[in-house]
Amino acid sequence: MRYKKVEELPTQVFTPLVKPRTQIPLRFKFTIAVMISLIIVMSVGVWNLSRIQENAFRKEALNRSELVLNFGKASRNYVINELSPAIEKHTDTMILEAQSHGFTTSRIFKIFNQEMPEYIYRQPALNPMNSDHKADELESKIIAYFQRHPNITRKTGYKKYGNEKLFYLAKPIIMENSCLKCHGKPENAPKEIIDKYGKINGFNWQLGDIISTLIIYVPTKDLLNHQTSMFQVVIFTFIGLTIVLITLIYLLFDKLVGKRIDQVSQAMTQAALHPGVTVRIKDKGRDELGMMAKIYNEMANSLDDAYNNLENKVAVRTAEIEKTLQELQITQTQLIQAEKMSSLGQLVAGIAHEINNPLSFISGNINHAEMYTQDLLKLIELYQKNYPQADPNIQKYMQKIDLDFIYEDLPSLLNSMKIGSDRIDQIVLNLRNFSRLDQAEMKPVNIHEGIDSTLVILQHRLKSNSNHPDISIIKKYGELPSVECNAGQINQVLMNIISNAIDALNSQSENNQKFDFIPKILIETTRINTQFVQINISDNGSGMTEKVKSQIFNPFFTTKSIGKGTGLGLSISYKIVVERHQGSICCESELEKGTTFSIQLPIQQIKQNISV
Repeated sequence: MRYKKVEELPTQVFTPLVKPRTQIPLRFKFTIAVMISLIIVMSVGVWNLSRIQENAFRKEALNRSELVLNFGKASRNYVINELSPAIEKHTDTMILEAQSHGFTTSRIFKIFNQEMPEYIYRQPALNPMNSDHKADELESKIIAYFQRHPNITRKTGYKKYGNEKLFYLAKPIIMENSCLKCHGKPENAPKEIIDKYGKINGFNWQLGDIISTLIIYVPTKDLLNHQTSMFQVVIFTFIGLTIVLITLIYLLFDKLVGKRIDQVSQAMTQAALHPGVTVRIKDKGRDELGMMAKIYNEMANSLDDAYNNLENKVAVRTAEIEKTLQELQITQTQLIQAEKMSSLGQLVAGIAHEINNPLSFISGNINHAEMYTQDLLKLIELYQKNYPQADPNIQKYMQKIDLDFIYEDLPSLLNSMKIGSDRIDQIVLNLRNFSRLDQAEMKPVNIHEGIDSTLVILQHRLKSNSNHPDISIIKKYGELPSVECNAGQINQVLMNIISNAIDALNSQSENNQKFDFIPKILIETTRINTQFVQINISDNGSGMTEKVKSQIFNPFFTTKSIGKGTGLGLSISYKIVVERHQGSICCESELEKGTTFSIQLPIQQIKQNISV
């Protein structure tokens, strides 16, 4: 055999005889998989980045809003706590520009907006004195929100303002003692307030009421622009890195995997097209591909051995096939035998059912017939007592039918019919018990009922004929618990063994010149221990030699003439007891002294068995 390395083979050796179909290269598939993976990673990264930027954007907008709103709040507190009390010390006149919180803060922010016009400060109310502070739809919702949730001290959100998106921060204004002077009852308000705003709006508030809100609208255009530019930088950077990674991964994959796979593919193609030239792959890598190359080389060695020893292997394989065919033949025959037994069970069940219907009618009417007969006999007795001198014709007919005999025999006759009916009923019951051959499940079974029903089926073979006398059945039943088994299969085992015993006894009777030979079958049952019961079936036939006894459980082995036995009865019985019921079966036999089959069955199965 010639060995060559891949590198030493000429190019034309690897030319395929048939042009292969176009397929998607592994490199392309791997590259697509990497791209999809990186796209997924990029998508997750972009999503997380957008969330991070959104949080940063909101935080920056909130910081700006807090700064401006605190400035407005500080101005308002200054008017309340410093400016207004100082003016009250020097004059009783109400100076709106110095003592009105809302008025003063609004004027301060007008000056503030001259420098930063993009910031909008508002102190809206639902029912303000100054109509300029009337809350719009959004501001009304914010005030209502603070009124429903008095424990919340601020609220944020966004508002569309023209083409720009504004961020707002709102805080509630709670009615304080200093505010009641102007916003309490109208009659207590300063004259200057009444003259300027009237008595309709902005009055009758209570201490602690949420009457308004401080709200600042902050521009976000510069933040959005910054966010967009940063996002674009990250995306383009990520795309660039992805392209570089895909290129590097592709080149690395091609070097470490692609070319080595091509080498393996070429070697396999050569081995397929030219079996006479076995190729070896030179790949000393310790990874999966190196291991695959090593396995291929070992496979090539095995192929060489198979090629050189083909005839021997064909012979071995032929023997294995013949053995398999024999096993299939045995299995097929066993299945046929099992089907025959199942058909027998169905036939017996049908016969038992058909007999049971008229039997029920007969047994049900015998009792009534017996009562009617007693009534009629009683009536005749009364006639004889009250009319002792019967008419001559009646007297003559009574003598003709022998009325006295009928009077004595009729009850016995009806009783005999009743006994016969009960006997038939018992036979039908045994037939029905035997017909459970098609029940595949394991369940508790009375073994004695199975034995009795089997003997009923074989009753005709126990009777005497011109060639042999009656076969005596001796039963020695012990106290047995219910045994978990397949009733139909165990009945099949009992029938096979008892049938063989009957055949042995009939053969012994035909060949035995002694007229005093009495054929017997002894059936004993005992409980061995807490786990097993035993059934012994013995006959006083001619027995078996050791050679015959060693082969009786082999398939197709039989001592009967052609056409009288298949040689499968005991083989099937062995499989049922040992393989399907986890029990044991053995045979003890001695020439001229008879044979005993011992069957041991577990009381409970360790696991359920599936019958074929």
